[in-house]
Order: sequence, then C-alpha cells, then structure tokens
Amino acid sequence: MDKKVKKKIATLAVISGCLVGAYKYEHKYTPKISIESNDENKFVARYSNGYVYIGSYEYLKSINASPNDIKIYDERNSSDPNMRVFSSNEIKDKDIRNEILEIICLYEKYYPSNWDRTIETLRLEWFVHNFCYDFNYKRDHTTNVDLDNDDQEIYEKYKILNKILKL
Repeated sequence: MDKKVKKKIATLAVISGCLVGAYKYEHKYTPKISIESNDENKFVARYSNGYVYIGSYEYLKSINASPNDIKIYDERNSSDPNMRVFSSNEIKDKDIRNEILEIICLYEKYYPSNWDRTIETLRLEWFVHNFCYDFNYKRDHTTNVDLDNDDQEIYEKYKILNKILKL
C-alpha cells in the first residue's frame, strides 16, 4: 500500500476515534438550585454561584446584586412573551447556564403564561448568543439573551446541535 494512502487511513482512523470518543463521553450534570422566595413579582432562586432574580424591570432595578447574581426580566405578558437574561454573555459555563434555565422553567411552572419554550431550544439559543458575542457579532444584540416565543421555531429546527455540542 502506498505511503500516502496509509497516512490518510491513519488520519481518518484517529479523527473517527476522537469523534466517537467525544460523542460517547457523557458529562454528569447535577443542578444545584433552590427557590428562596416564591412570589411572581419578586422571585428569587439560588444557583451554584449566587442568586437569580426574576421579575419586573422596576423590581430588578431595586436589587443591589452581587457580581455573580443574575437578573431576568419577565416579559411573558407582552405580545411576544419573553424572558430576558441580562449580561448573559458573561455566563460561559454550560452547567451554570443550565441551572439558570432550569430556574426559568420552574418559574414558568409556578406562574404559567403564554411563554412556551423547550429547554433544548433555550440552551441552543443562549449558546448561539454567546458564540456571536464572542466573535464581536452584533454585541448590542447579543449581550443579553431574549428567550422569546418567536425563536422557538428557529431553534427547534436545529435542536440536533444540542446533542452534537452537548449543551
């Protein structure tokens, strides 16, 4: 067999092995969340690094938050129901993102609305926002992630990326 062919086969085998290994690797995710204050107007939950505050814009402005605390503006009663995570670009750890998204889903469970998103599409949308922000793409639009209903359809089409990217 030709030396170039052997080299190509070996390279293909190594790449295939890496891809299979990465696909089979399962990341253990154990959310560390708890509800601290269960009030629709002043909802507070704890996650691994601090607190998550969800509520009206006025409520969020009144909070003297620590650097790791997360503020989420509840716009679920607007014409396009939405949950806006402020400074979402700063949250790079997928487990932390997942904890925050789990809290948002719990909030929706406690206080049902017309907001209707799946956890898979929320994960993917936040990942895409951070990716765009990191590449200086429309930073004025990617600093905060707006998890609105209209985007459910868009990210639903690409949810296979959740498995590939292990979001």
